Amino acid sequence: MSWLEAIEIVHLNLRYAHTRIRSVAAAVRMAEAIERFGQSSPVLVVPGQAPPEYILIDGYLRVEALKRCGQDMVHAQIWPDKEAGALIHVLAQGRSWDIFEQAALLKELYGHHELTQAQIARLLGKDKSWVSRRISFLTLLPDEILAAVRDGSISSWSAHRVLAPLARANAEHAAKLADNLKKESLSTRDLALFFDHYKKANRSTRQNMIDQPHLFLKALETTTSKKQAKVLSDGPEGRWVQEIKTAGSILTRLINQVPVVLYAGQSQIEKSRLLTAFDKTWELMTTLEKTVRGASP
Repeated sequence: MSWLEAIEIVHLNLRYAHTRIRSVAAAVRMAEAIERFGQSSPVLVVPGQAPPEYILIDGYLRVEALKRCGQDMVHAQIWPDKEAGALIHVLAQGRSWDIFEQAALLKELYGHHELTQAQIARLLGKDKSWVSRRISFLTLLPDEILAAVRDGSISSWSAHRVLAPLARANAEHAAKLADNLKKESLSTRDLALFFDHYKKANRSTRQNMIDQPHLFLKALETTTSKKQAKVLSDGPEGRWVQEIKTAGSILTRLINQVPVVLYAGQSQIEKSRLLTAFDKTWELMTTLEKTVRGASP
């Protein structure tokens, strides 16, 4: 059974500091709250190899805030079990986890404490694939990017949703994009937009995008604004012309495909399916023609 105790901060072993994202702003806010209300919840520790050492499992932000307040004592919950059990206890809590911090603790259980992914999954009530995906997220990223996430230069979302899949495909581009993000960050929306265009671009365009992502987004914004202005200027008539041209292009493709999809010896079922779709579309085309002719006598 665990118990509460006030211990000296200097006796804490910050072994898992690398699994946390450092945020000066969050530490300052926590310090202000502690100065007003005191430490509201204990940190979690396990006894170290020799007294009076304790290994800090959870509560790194609180400890940083207490240091900022000039305090040298911390209220702690002493976990009597091994480190692995304490880590499982923390991960099993229902709080909303940052993907990087969660994955880093899972990696500690898997790598340092030598639990299998199946064991971790069972202890947390998760699927093995859930554990595997989070651990692989960290293994995909080079140390430089992980360090940038850890110090808050790059968001966990950026690392998880963009840099990790990019690193899998092109490690050089992932590293270059990370360098650019450290110099000048992008919003989640802009980075998602950038990556969506990157996936559709050719090799040359991708290189230019990676070299100057902010310039690409500015150019894209300008182009989008021009298109929106044109749509507004053209009005519904312009949109109708564009859509009828699109329909014409589709019809041209369908005409060219007729010899491929309709041929001698074709099964009656397949032929009937094609002709049924054609008849329904032809009815719409006939209705459109009557509507257009009737609207413009």
